[in-house]
Amino acid sequence: MAESTHSIYKTEFLKGQVSRTVENHLDSLKQFVHYYNYERHPADLCGLTTMQVIAGKIPDKNYFKNQIAETKLNRVTTNRAFNKCAFVR
Repeated sequence: MAESTHSIYKTEFLKGQVSRTVENHLDSLKQFVHYYNYERHPADLCGLTTMQVIAGKIPDKNYFKNQIAETKLNRVTTNRAFNKCAFVR
């Protein structure tokens, strides 16, 4: 678990930046904990944050399936409305 959290810290949060001082690093870690618990939406939690699950929300595995199905139904209408860019010979 620690290895994956550290990897997320380096790749998603720091994005290649380096802490120059201990204070800077500790501040960065504090911001990361907030990001990880309140802003990050891992796929395992089906679009919820860690704190939403801890607060009692139950991840819905069909949440994205429903959105995808709804988008497929609306795709033709959306494409027709955008058809102003049609190729004309």
